[in-house]
Amino acid sequence: MALFDVPGWTVANAPLAESVTTSSKKRKRPTDDDGSPETVDLQKLVKKARKTDSDADDASTISRGASRVKELGKSLVKKTIDGRRQRKVDALEAKKKSISSPKALKPSEKGQQLIAEKEKEKRLSSSTSSSSSSVSRPTKRSKKSQESHLDKPLPTLPTASSLPTIPEDSMPVQLRASTSGLTALQKGMKRSLDGARFRLINETLYKSDSKQAHEMMQNDPKVYEEYHTGFRHQVQSWPTNPVQHYISVLSTYPAKTVIADLGCGDAAMARSLIPKGLNVLSFDLVSDGAFVVEADICNKIPLPGSEPAEGEKSDGKGQVVDVVVCALSLMGTNWTNCIRQAWRILKHDGELKIAEVASRFTEVEAFIKLVTSMGFKLKSKSNAELSKLRRATTTAKEFREGVSNISLIIGLEASRNLEEETFTDQSPVGPFTGTVVKPRIGLTPILRAGLGMTDALLKLFPEAPIYHLGLFREKVTLQPVEYYSKLPPSPPIDMVYLLDPLIATGGTACAALQMITDWGMEISKVKLLCVLASKEGLDHVQAEFPDLEIWVGGVDQTLTAQGLISPGLGDAGDRLFNTLRDH
Repeated sequence: MALFDVPGWTVANAPLAESVTTSSKKRKRPTDDDGSPETVDLQKLVKKARKTDSDADDASTISRGASRVKELGKSLVKKTIDGRRQRKVDALEAKKKSISSPKALKPSEKGQQLIAEKEKEKRLSSSTSSSSSSVSRPTKRSKKSQESHLDKPLPTLPTASSLPTIPEDSMPVQLRASTSGLTALQKGMKRSLDGARFRLINETLYKSDSKQAHEMMQNDPKVYEEYHTGFRHQVQSWPTNPVQHYISVLSTYPAKTVIADLGCGDAAMARSLIPKGLNVLSFDLVSDGAFVVEADICNKIPLPGSEPAEGEKSDGKGQVVDVVVCALSLMGTNWTNCIRQAWRILKHDGELKIAEVASRFTEVEAFIKLVTSMGFKLKSKSNAELSKLRRATTTAKEFREGVSNISLIIGLEASRNLEEETFTDQSPVGPFTGTVVKPRIGLTPILRAGLGMTDALLKLFPEAPIYHLGLFREKVTLQPVEYYSKLPPSPPIDMVYLLDPLIATGGTACAALQMITDWGMEISKVKLLCVLASKEGLDHVQAEFPDLEIWVGGVDQTLTAQGLISPGLGDAGDRLFNTLRDH
């Protein structure tokens, strides 16, 4: 019976429900149209094969066909296995390439927030239709826009060649000398070598006349550079740089003032004062091609001016200079000729400014007398550090610093002519040759005031042993009394620096010197260093020990009945250790 009767179309039986079956990899046997499995009759197949192929009637032909089928099956299986293996190898190689290849950078959460904020600001600034009372919700930026933003090239940093450079010629010599590109260790070694070289050249300049010094610089201009390199390093340890002092003083002078800087070195004065409108003429043994004019200042300065004829009372003619400065430049055995040249080029009302270390001219009054004999008149003299020590209002801290500063300068001057020896060593870059002070130096402070000088000398000789001597002066008789000695049985050193800030009557210094000579040191191997002395005290010491070398910061002419230097600076021990008592 038909399920539907539709004109022209009939469905005979009810349709079978389609069952969802999973596909199987096994080959199914063919079925008949009715769904039953198809049966195979082998005999019929054999008969059919015999009818279609007359040559396949023997058993051997069938065997060959079967083996051929078997070989084809094995080949198919092998190709399948090989294909799978090759696909695995290809997948592995692709994975390796993906691991080794660089991956695109992904922004951090903070970076994404910053990008989102910038995009938001950009949209808000470009939008003109939104009102202030309405806030639109920002649309979510697509992943594609993020990636395109990150793909933009990052800004490149400026290279060294693109940065502005300062020409080396326009840099001051101090800056060029300090930017050598050395390590800290190499700079320390170089400073030591420069200092030793400076002391050797300095000694030569002081012991020869200006003509010989000029010839030496002309034959080897590098000597001039080495000298001023060492000088700059030495000045750094001084409490006051006289050149900087004069720069400060002269900067207040009227514009167009003509200043002659004799022995100018690297022309620091000209570099500082010319921009301020002053005319600075710089002279030294070697020219730098810019500020410095080559000249032997003790022979002839290339400036107009004349001296009066012998017996003539005149100031000369043709002078153009308002101020002459000699800052640590009175060197050589003929240094007095430099004073004469200053007189020749100075105007009638001109000024001569001289700065020298105190130990250079121990007889200050004699030096003043010599300068005034050439026609100059003393206008003022200044000893800033010593003047600070003299003031009763100076604190104990300031007094200690002043004593230390003066002691350091005196120590440097006293050590100028010490014998040196060379040595070779290895730096981080390569081998080098250096110099060290040859004699073994021992420091002997006289207690207690001498302790104020010890630290300054230890800066020069850090490894020096210290041997204390305890002496005091009896107040009634003014005679020295020994109460302590730390001298070893025999001297293990080659030279003694005896330290005593004050030499009043000279009795204490003489007693200490006697103890040192009794110890076994020759007096020629002893240097006496003091900050201030009286003329009477120095005469006493020199009379007792004529071969003694004395270095003193200043000399006062008067000694009171109580054995105190006048004007002096008071009791150095009490002021150093802040034990002053009201009387």
